[in-house]
Amino acid sequence: MNIVFARHVEDYEHAENPGDYFVTQPNKHEGGARRLSFLCPCGCHLLCGIKIRDDGQNIDGAWGWNRDENKPTCTPSIDINRGHWHGYLTDGEFRSC
Repeated sequence: MNIVFARHVEDYEHAENPGDYFVTQPNKHEGGARRLSFLCPCGCHLLCGIKIRDDGQNIDGAWGWNRDENKPTCTPSIDINRGHWHGYLTDGEFRSC
């Protein structure tokens, strides 16, 4: 199992390493969802993102997250481009399946 530590950065311009991530402000066009954007944990430098919801929100197609920007956890697993990278973000670690 490959593990990459998630490191919170301010925005895309500060993302340099696999696992660097930032969280956007709520988007009214997506029902109040935010995005957790990150550099692919595999090291290819692809900017990836998932729509996240805060506890209690019901937003279709959004991942649950614990709102902890130091040790984020998102559920369910993340599958980038149908198999490019598949794994979990748990307690601030991207863990490959």
